[in-house]
Amino acid sequence: MDRILVVDDNIDILHVVKAILETHGFEVMTTPKGEEALEKTESYLPQLILMDVYLSSGIDGRQICNALKQNETTKDIPVIMFSAQTKLEEVLKVCRADDFIAKPFAMKDLISKIKYHIAHLSLN
Repeated sequence: MDRILVVDDNIDILHVVKAILETHGFEVMTTPKGEEALEKTESYLPQLILMDVYLSSGIDGRQICNALKQNETTKDIPVIMFSAQTKLEEVLKVCRADDFIAKPFAMKDLISKIKYHIAHLSLN
């Protein structure tokens, strides 16, 4: 079962996304705290990370993504960033995320992106 870590400071979004991903057969771990994301990534070793760009406490998603991409253990884990901010090229450049989806997003689009990146990862 593919593991996904979801990082968002909005608890309602965490619950909804977790429930939907689990109905699509994914194992899901969530955290509302950016500072827990790095630790959880190293212990949980997800196949993919779904993370909000702007987190209200501690470090934000862009900083976390940069740290993950600089770490030899986690650099190849696909990171999909999401935000109401729609300047996706800027976000992708700043944090080297693998993909971006704008809020609000259709769950079918999110599932499609997740499946694409997990399949691409397994080909490497």
